[in-house]
Amino acid sequence: MQRPMIGHRSGAMEQLLAGIEAPLARLFRTSRPVLVGTTSATGFMEMAVRNGVRHRALSLVNGSFSERFANLVRACDKECVRLDVPPGCAVEPDLLRDTLRRTPVDAVTLVTRRRPPASSRTSRRSGPSCVSSMTCYCSWTPSRRSLALPSRRSLGRSLDFVLTGSQKALALPPGLALAAASDRMLERARTLPARGLYFDLVSFLEATTKHQPTNTPRSPCCMRSRRSSPDRARGRS
Repeated sequence: MQRPMIGHRSGAMEQLLAGIEAPLARLFRTSRPVLVGTTSATGFMEMAVRNGVRHRALSLVNGSFSERFANLVRACDKECVRLDVPPGCAVEPDLLRDTLRRTPVDAVTLVTRRRPPASSRTSRRSGPSCVSSMTCYCSWTPSRRSLALPSRRSLGRSLDFVLTGSQKALALPPGLALAAASDRMLERARTLPARGLYFDLVSFLEATTKHQPTNTPRSPCCMRSRRSSPDRARGRS
């Protein structure tokens, strides 16, 4: 955090982003590129909605952050169907299946923190057989080995967009959002015209594969994440 700043269009920045690619992939348990954005995690929640919801989303609400996800669906001018349970309680698979049968949606949003409560237990127990629409998953506090993902093959099977923030995932100062998207999420994004500019998943992924930032990055956090990511992935933090 005490190193000199580097130009965000320089070769040094490309080397920095290339250097954090593998550690972040291990943290997310994925071979997919991990997106790094200069924003709070709420910004990538908006990315999930703008790039993953066509018309209507089901939001599993069991706490303040899942409430925020639901509010973002409405703020992006999409219809939000809520499935509310008391804070910290589980959304049982049978209840979720019944809701999806009664109200077809094209995306589902859910949030977990610390020990996976409602939403992540739902994904682990029922998986894609229960949720066949796009699934956007927000993890606020990682487990010892990963971002509390239900399994190593979750991304692309039961989950389509997984996001978190530098403060929550890496114990760094706030300012970076991290995410990984499935092929299905990317294909969906290409069909949606109102992706905006700052949170356009297609351009984000193109820049990420070239190890270039989409916007001016928070370089100190990127530098520190090279050390924090392996520690988190190995469960040493």
